[in-house]
Amino acid sequence: MQLTKLEIKGFKSFGDKVVINFDEGITGIVGPNGCGKSNVVDAIRWVLGEQKTKALRSDKMENVIFNGAKNRKPTQLAEVSLTFSNTKNLLPTEYSEVTITRKYYRTGESEYLLNGITCRLKDINNLFLDTGIGSDSYAIIELKMVDDILNDKDNSRRGLFEEAAGISKFKIRKKETLKRLEDTDKDLERVEDLLFEINKNLKSLEKQAKQTETYFKLKEEYKSLSARLARKLIGRNRTSLLDINSKIEAESDKKLNLTKLIAEKDALLEKEKTTLLGKEKLLASRQKALNEHINKIRQYESEHKIKNERLRYLNDKTANLQSQIDQDKKSNERAEFSIQSLQNELTSAEKIFAETELRIGSLKAEYEEQKIKTSALQQQSGQINTQFKARQDEYYKLTKALEIKQIQLSTLKQELDKATSDSSAHSANLSDFEAKLDYLEGQLEDRQGELEKLKSLEDELQKKIYSTEHLLERIKDEKTQVHRKLDARQNEYNLTKSLVDNLEGFPEAIKFLKKNSSWGKDAPLLSDIITCDERYRIPIENFLEPYMNYYVVENEAHAFEAVNLLTDASKGKANFFVLDNFEKFTGTPAKIYDQVIAATEIIEFDPKYTKLAQYILDNVYLVLGGKENI
Repeated sequence: MQLTKLEIKGFKSFGDKVVINFDEGITGIVGPNGCGKSNVVDAIRWVLGEQKTKALRSDKMENVIFNGAKNRKPTQLAEVSLTFSNTKNLLPTEYSEVTITRKYYRTGESEYLLNGITCRLKDINNLFLDTGIGSDSYAIIELKMVDDILNDKDNSRRGLFEEAAGISKFKIRKKETLKRLEDTDKDLERVEDLLFEINKNLKSLEKQAKQTETYFKLKEEYKSLSARLARKLIGRNRTSLLDINSKIEAESDKKLNLTKLIAEKDALLEKEKTTLLGKEKLLASRQKALNEHINKIRQYESEHKIKNERLRYLNDKTANLQSQIDQDKKSNERAEFSIQSLQNELTSAEKIFAETELRIGSLKAEYEEQKIKTSALQQQSGQINTQFKARQDEYYKLTKALEIKQIQLSTLKQELDKATSDSSAHSANLSDFEAKLDYLEGQLEDRQGELEKLKSLEDELQKKIYSTEHLLERIKDEKTQVHRKLDARQNEYNLTKSLVDNLEGFPEAIKFLKKNSSWGKDAPLLSDIITCDERYRIPIENFLEPYMNYYVVENEAHAFEAVNLLTDASKGKANFFVLDNFEKFTGTPAKIYDQVIAATEIIEFDPKYTKLAQYILDNVYLVLGGKENI
């Protein structure tokens, strides 16, 4: 017996059907980590009847079904088949090739097949008993099982030897036999309980048997009595049947006499029918002529009705086209109004931008001047610093010379005490030295005063430079903000203009009429001619929503021209408001209520659309809530 083929489909990582042929020369399956080698071993263990999910490295049995990937849906079935060659008849079956199959559905159902025939797991276990092949046999050894055998964990080494020696099948049979004996003992105990129950219920059953005997006796008596009753009823019914037959014969004689009378009457009726047929033919000819006249009259009436319906349809179509024209005009005017407002905002933003640029230019010029002055002052301060350092060096030299002179003076004084003869000459030298020292001290004080003035001037210039730089940074920030606002307004303007130019959100008919200027380019939509305060915009737009895309035209000719264009191009339909039709309309006077305002008082429009606005918003009021909320 040799394993020849393994077929896997929908099991764990094998979404597609995989066939592994174990031909001669194949000793193992190799591959990188994660390629599915362990899943092959799990598939073999699973098809041999493994029921423990931990042995299959999963939490539940449903996880053995292919769970899908990014580009693939999960399968609903896991199927594994093992094929063995049974040329040596090691398996107790007449087949030379044995294939066992296990299927598991996502619904939880499972089935086993042996050569394509449904069987039990017990049949497969009995087939492979004493062959060393099974879900828990040592023909399938994992890495962990090797450690268990070496460490003899749970007598695993003994189980391996028993299986190799062929003892395991006898142990299994012994276990099954002992289980059957236990079941037999339990059944015997149950038999004693049943005997006790039967003896307990025997008396009641005897009573029921006696009642059954009496029932059958009464049933027999009932049958005999019912047969007697049936005989008596049949005798009575037979006499009544004879009487009824005699009555039927008498009635049949009467029927024959009546049929003779009916035949005579039928002959007279036939004569009358022949005369009537002639009259009916004459009547039919006259009726035919009358029907022809009636048909002509009905034809004329139907043609009249068709023409009336055609006229009504044309009138309705004219009204719809006029309303669509009015709506288109108003939407166009509203778009133009929005474009104009955006253009005004753009011009104001451009003015602000120009003023900001002029201000930035002037500030740049001032900054350059201050920079030049600062550089000049820095050069002066550098020169003064160099002069100060030179004077300081001179001062140090003079102080050193002064100290030397003082030392000399002290020595001279000592010598003066010793030598009075040289006093006059030494006193003259001393007075010259003191005069020179006084001159140098005065010059040093002047230089220090100039140095203090230069330091204060330098501090003032540093403050001016700091303030100028701070002002310049603030102007740069303002400039960037203005540029951002300008870009946002420009983008908003470009977006609105593109939406208006492309008529985004409008029906196909309105886009077609807007692009085709031959019928009336200046015709606005209703949304273009009516504006209002932002507080009332939402309720007004909600009320006028059905009419916002209506074109507003001067007369019916423009509307018909637009309708003809749409009909020729098959671009749908459009609605129109014809201003000439509203000239005679007079609206109802506005009523005054608390917290209520008439809609005609809050909208703005061109004076020539006054009648149209009064017609649309006649008797329309807005109720105001708290804080001017609608």
